[in-house]
Amino acid sequence: MMLKQERRQTLRGKFLRVTIPLIFLSVIGVFSVIELIAHRNAVSRLEQTLDGMIRTQTAALVNPLWNLDRDQIRLSLEAIVTNREILSARVLGEDGNPMSEAGAVPEGASPGDLISMRRDIVFDTGAGSKVIGALEFVATRQFVWEQTRNRLLIAAVIALVAVSIEVAAALYALRTIIGRPLARLLVSINRARGSEEREPVAWDSTDELGQVITAYNEMQAKQQEYEGELHTARDTLEDRVHERTAELAAKSTQLEHLAKQLSKYLSPQVYETIFQGRQEVKIAATRKKLTVFFSDIADFVETADRLESEELTQLLNHYLTEMSRIALDHGATIDKYVGDAILIFFGDPETRGVREDARACVRMAIAMRERMRELEGVWRAAGIAHPLRCRMGIHTDFCTVGNFGSEDRLDYTIIGRGVNIASRLESLATPGEILISYETYAHVTDEIACEEKGEVKVKGLAYPVATYQVLGPRDAASLALASEKTDWAALIAKDPEAMTEAERREAIARLSGALEHLSRTAGKADAAE
Repeated sequence: MMLKQERRQTLRGKFLRVTIPLIFLSVIGVFSVIELIAHRNAVSRLEQTLDGMIRTQTAALVNPLWNLDRDQIRLSLEAIVTNREILSARVLGEDGNPMSEAGAVPEGASPGDLISMRRDIVFDTGAGSKVIGALEFVATRQFVWEQTRNRLLIAAVIALVAVSIEVAAALYALRTIIGRPLARLLVSINRARGSEEREPVAWDSTDELGQVITAYNEMQAKQQEYEGELHTARDTLEDRVHERTAELAAKSTQLEHLAKQLSKYLSPQVYETIFQGRQEVKIAATRKKLTVFFSDIADFVETADRLESEELTQLLNHYLTEMSRIALDHGATIDKYVGDAILIFFGDPETRGVREDARACVRMAIAMRERMRELEGVWRAAGIAHPLRCRMGIHTDFCTVGNFGSEDRLDYTIIGRGVNIASRLESLATPGEILISYETYAHVTDEIACEEKGEVKVKGLAYPVATYQVLGPRDAASLALASEKTDWAALIAKDPEAMTEAERREAIARLSGALEHLSRTAGKADAAE
């Protein structure tokens, strides 16, 4: 037991001899830190000296500057730059322009070595202090750095000599005491790494390194046992992992496909809020001010009677696809399709403010109307003699929006007075017309040109609703009105017998709508009288 203790103590001594260079380097490091601190203090003292000098010189320059004694100012500046730390000095006049200067900053001077100082020159006029100029000079830390570098260079040379000696001794000790057993240990590790047959490391010692080698030999023996067990377990685990990975991939693909299918039944905004966790799927509703849009196809029953079910389905799907694309481009929330009717609203689950929501809704309606005019030619070319024409109604009001239904099935929709008014406006509009309420008109009138259409009664409301026809954007309003007048003039002047059957039907529909509007206006005027 005493022999083992002596060997361990000997190993500690050897280890201490190896660590002597580290201790020596630490001392040199501390010395270097002290030198750097001394350098910092020297720089600080230099800055304090310069501050005191500039204070003294500004006081001395008060009278010469006040009296504009340029010779005295120049002599003072030349005296200042005689100090080797000060490279240049100059006096600025009351207007900030240089009056006199002495010395110059060398072109190769490092900006980090320069110290720029400035102090105002103040003259006491008796009625108060007045700034009559300023003193500026540029000093350098170069001389302080040179002193510090010289001391550090001497310390580095001394440390280098000492370190070289100690490192040589340490290398010899490491090679003799630790290098040989570590080399044998490394050979054994490389054999194990190369999957070769493992052999125990032969080293007869009871010191710390000997204990490490003994523990390594024991670990090698146990590892051989564990590797056999792990090899069997790994094969089993890999098989199970492959099976589970294939199952998860199939489930993931199935869920992605299901999510894509479900997204087609929801508005994109609602779909995203649900799948991103921003909205819970539960019965809940809130009151919000929304802009509600209603549209349907005029004379849809007659159109349905003229077409086969397959043609009608294709035509209706084409119409709904085009209108939905425009709605989504404008940020709308599509509530539902009811046959040929579309219910859309702006303001939930995302809103840009009531005014911007109303404007976006009206811009969407105008875009739909323009697209319907383009589609008329497409449908006529496809053999449809009576293309679809839609009516649109828009109203801005408070509505209840949220999830309605039961715990088993929910519908994200809106209810309230605003929905009823928008539906009523749509039913009053003529084919191709966009009819809006005053509540919407007030938000869009500065951007959209509208024409007042009078007041209408809405079932369930005790007051009439003012209505406005949307003409188009303000910059195109005059063109729209002129175009409409030209169309009416051409329609009235045209010979009915020269018209095609489709043109006659269109003329009858437009004139009937105009006659109905005039009748309503005349009736209101008679009632007022």
